[in-house]
Parts: sequence; structure tokens; C-alpha cells
Amino acid sequence: MSETSSPKTGKRAEPELQFFASADTDRMAQMLMVMAAELHVLRDRVRCLEFVLTQQGTLGPAQLDQFVPDAGQAQILQQDREAFVAHLFEVLDGRAKSTSGRGNPQVPVIQGHGA
Repeated sequence: MSETSSPKTGKRAEPELQFFASADTDRMAQMLMVMAAELHVLRDRVRCLEFVLTQQGTLGPAQLDQFVPDAGQAQILQQDREAFVAHLFEVLDGRAKSTSGRGNPQVPVIQGHGA
């Protein structure tokens, strides 16, 4: 186990668990797990949205595949993508904690959902 630097650097004060011989391999494995957790949550939420919208007759089966965002929507999607990549790479310098999005200021909390 290794101790990270001071809070001034933005790194965690608590020790990092190490499972592999190399701390770099640990961080890559953690990065993969963060990404897998994010992907799982998003897949579930998107699938549920598709179910609800299709049941309500608001969305046809092919409409989502044909969607093209307008300029404002494209900007939001780009900001979300940049926040996701920044969160993902926090692992490389030891700042990320083992969460599945909870408590991360860059992961939006949607009212009425446990995310």
C-alpha cells in the first residue's frame, strides 16, 4: 500500500489499495472498472428511457437511431463527454475514489433517481 501526497495536490489523503505488482497496472484496472460501472449505469438508464418513451408512444423504435442533435444539444453532449473523460483519467493520478458515480461532482444527479 502506498500513501498519496498532500491535500494541496488534489490527491487523496487515504492510502490506495494495491492489487497488482505495479501501481500503474492497478490504476489501469481501476480506470477500466470505473468505465465499466459508468457504462452499466448508462445502459440501464437508456434502456429504461427507451421502454418508457416507447410505451407512451413518444418514441418510435427507429427514431433514436436517426436523432441528430441541434447546436445546443451538441454542446451539452460535448461537455458531458469531456467531464466523463476527465473523471476517467482521475484514476491515473490517484484522485478517483472507488465509486460508481455517487459523490462525484462531475456526474449529474437526476432528481427522483438513486444515481
